[in-house]
Amino acid sequence: MVTPLRSIAAAELARQLLESVDSMADELADRIIESERSYLDSQLLTRARLRGACLDNLTAMLGYLAGRDPVRLESARAAGRLKAEQGLPIAAMLHAYRLGGRLIWEELMVRAGSVADGELLKIPAELWEIVDQYSDAAAETYRETATVLALADIESRARLIRTLFDGHTENPAAVLDAARTLGVPETGTFVVVAAEAGTTPTMMSAAITKLGDRGVVSIWDSYADTLNGLICAPSAAEIDTAIALLGDAVEGRAGVSRPFSGPRDIAAALDEARLALKCRPPGETAMTRYEAAPLALLLVRLPDAAHSAAAQILGPLMRLPEGERTALLQTLNVWFECKGSTVAAARQMHYHRNTVLYRLRKLRDLTGRDCDDPVQAAELYIALQAIRLLGQR
Repeated sequence: MVTPLRSIAAAELARQLLESVDSMADELADRIIESERSYLDSQLLTRARLRGACLDNLTAMLGYLAGRDPVRLESARAAGRLKAEQGLPIAAMLHAYRLGGRLIWEELMVRAGSVADGELLKIPAELWEIVDQYSDAAAETYRETATVLALADIESRARLIRTLFDGHTENPAAVLDAARTLGVPETGTFVVVAAEAGTTPTMMSAAITKLGDRGVVSIWDSYADTLNGLICAPSAAEIDTAIALLGDAVEGRAGVSRPFSGPRDIAAALDEARLALKCRPPGETAMTRYEAAPLALLLVRLPDAAHSAAAQILGPLMRLPEGERTALLQTLNVWFECKGSTVAAARQMHYHRNTVLYRLRKLRDLTGRDCDDPVQAAELYIALQAIRLLGQR
């Protein structure tokens, strides 16, 4: 039914155009392909599918202008969905609607010889109003579809990345397939980095960008307790550079696995990186390589045994009030850092040398272990590192 605002002349001309809508669809498809290179580049959107979309939209718009049908935007929404799924630019799709509007206008003018000037002036406004409605509906659906597809891509990529790090020992081919899909080389020099929870890819974005500029591949995945990264470089030297760049960017503890040569070893390397992370006390900011901390690795690998050894070695010291216990342990730690120099330890702690000596003697009396004895000093060092890395039970 024709609305009062619709031009009677436009309705009559539109009814005439409906009789030749098939040939108009062919013409419009040709014009779109000629003017929009992206349509030619699309291997999934065939000319037949494009021509079908043109026919549906032209029929719907002309049906409305002819007063035969209400506004039906299904064809516009279908076009928007199709173009988003095929990866065609939204600008190209909107240009196609303008080309469609221009074609309708041209065909209307061919048949408008007997239309009065007053009626003729009403036609452009009515035509471009309906073209705008259809292009708006197509654009809205295009954006909605693109958002859904982007989320699906993100979820799919996340699943592939999780496959890399989770190992899938029962199906090693899944790891290789995921690596290929993600663009990870099958050979090279690899390491895995595990950064303490709280570190995000955003914090390291500048370093990650620099890695990419150097041809270093990096894939990242956030777990509840760590941010994990797979690093692949052409050489061991590039791996060293990558670790240095990331080490400057992390805000907390991080661990690095031993180098390995292919994606099959990623899961085992992740375990190494997480252990290396724990080889520095909580609260420190440091990047620790797995092969650089053998004693700390021994302690974090065997936490129960480490706690038991610390309790046995330090004995009554651990039962002192917190303030006194902390002061003695701090003095012992600084003394070891200063390679057993009482003078250097006193200088670093801003104490008199006699204060340091007094505390070391008190440690000896409480534990039965003398720092001047190499074996007993080694036992004290092991117990101290256990406390620093694992805390006190």
